Amino acid sequence: MVFRFHLDASARLFIIKTIQVLIMNALLYNIIFLVSLALAKPSNNSLGATCTVSSYDDVASAISSCTTINLGSFTVPAGTTLALKLKTGTTVNIQGTIKFGYQEWKGPLVQVSGKQVTINGASGKFDGEGANYWDSQGDKGKTKPKFFKISTTSSSTFNDITLKNCPHQCVSISSASDTTLSGWNIDVSAGDSAGGHNTDGFDISGSTGITIKNSVVKNQDDCVAINQGSNLVFESLTCSGGHGLSLSVGQSTENGDANTVKNVVFSDCTVKNSRNGIHIKTHKDAGTGAISDVTYKNIKLSGITNYGINVQENYANGGDSGDPLGNIPITNLNLQSVTGSMSGGSSSMSVYILCGDGGCSNWAWSGVSISSAKKSNSCNFTPSGFTC
Repeated sequence: MVFRFHLDASARLFIIKTIQVLIMNALLYNIIFLVSLALAKPSNNSLGATCTVSSYDDVASAISSCTTINLGSFTVPAGTTLALKLKTGTTVNIQGTIKFGYQEWKGPLVQVSGKQVTINGASGKFDGEGANYWDSQGDKGKTKPKFFKISTTSSSTFNDITLKNCPHQCVSISSASDTTLSGWNIDVSAGDSAGGHNTDGFDISGSTGITIKNSVVKNQDDCVAINQGSNLVFESLTCSGGHGLSLSVGQSTENGDANTVKNVVFSDCTVKNSRNGIHIKTHKDAGTGAISDVTYKNIKLSGITNYGINVQENYANGGDSGDPLGNIPITNLNLQSVTGSMSGGSSSMSVYILCGDGGCSNWAWSGVSISSAKKSNSCNFTPSGFTC
């Protein structure tokens, strides 16, 4: 049996409008639902979510919830590390000024670890407020925190980061691989007249495949100090006020691996108003080790006060220590176009080489010319292509 309904025009219009209202309500509900999802606080399951942090208290939740993190201005509590143990592929943007409460401790103030992470300095900076710690005693005196530690990173990049007023060592890189630092500005120049000391720019140990380029360091110690590592590249660095481009090898009395540096290139770097231009020191109180395949090329020096090039195998207890020892031999040390001038007093010297027995071999130098030294060069080993 079929029932047929005959509706007049007004009834049909009512039904059509009712259906339209139901459809509009359904669409509006879906829109509200989608907007609420977009505005909701990211959860642990929000892959690719973005977090903006304006308080230290929110850092941990941002790290667990997000793979894009924007750090605004805040202060890290005294005696606390800003620990950025990041998920694989995380990007962190420094958009504000990050400071640290005062406490005498070893630090670090910041520590970053992770795989395939990217840290962008953006418009922000880290301020260590070193004047609170500086006492002209560096490693001694009051305990001073190390500033920025990069550890166990791989396939990662750190771009355009500004560090101001490091209390002690500025950047420590350890147990890292295939990591690039570019466009850094490390400024500890305020420490020149305020007791800054041992404010190394970049310290590298236990790492391989590290590139540091297009960066500026103003400090009161080594611009770069390599303790241990391999396949290290330093390009277009400008160093001022410190102790130059350095290798300081022999941190262990037992482990030969910890005293090994190989495959290192410094290129197109400028060192000015510094104690040394190039400084390679091996520790005679260390165990055995080796330095091999190190190249400095296109290095410009100016205003160097002590040594343009200083290679010494008698370093111990923070300075010269009598006769040299060849416990950490230096082989294949290549210098190409190292030029510039000295500005020191009566003891300034362009080139100083002090090798232990069998400690130096296969050095090739070309285009080495450093003027205005007050003392003649001193060498107990002469590289090929160079007249001491």
